[in-house]
Amino acid sequence: MGRRSVRGFALLAALACGWALAGCSEPDGYEVFVRRDAARDGVYVYSLPLTDTTAAYDFWFYSRVDSRPVENLQLNVQWLAPSGNGFSETVYMRRVDPRGTRELYRSGMVPAEAGDWQLSVRPVGVDAGFQGLGVVCKRQYGTR
Repeated sequence: MGRRSVRGFALLAALACGWALAGCSEPDGYEVFVRRDAARDGVYVYSLPLTDTTAAYDFWFYSRVDSRPVENLQLNVQWLAPSGNGFSETVYMRRVDPRGTRELYRSGMVPAEAGDWQLSVRPVGVDAGFQGLGVVCKRQYGTR
């Protein structure tokens, strides 16, 4: 085998290793939808793996209804950190309709602690036509 062949083989092996390692990286996003009948007493609970405290995360809520649209849907939101610390807030989805709605909740959120965070959301004043509530979590790259 000549020098050229060895170099070519070494380059090919290095590229293959790089592709293999890239395939082993953790996903940059997480998405889950909880059906209405799976909510715990009207509260939708999610476990979100926020493992990188040097990254910023974006979150969206999404939902749909069977029939008439819901305007200004109130969501009582509670975050619980892996350590047990938490905070609560009230936010609103502008409109939820039968086609489904995805709305930005938070952008650029940086977790204070790495680990599995619990997000609990209680939609206020929904009826039987409310199908459930989903959350999308995406990690941003190069933002900090």
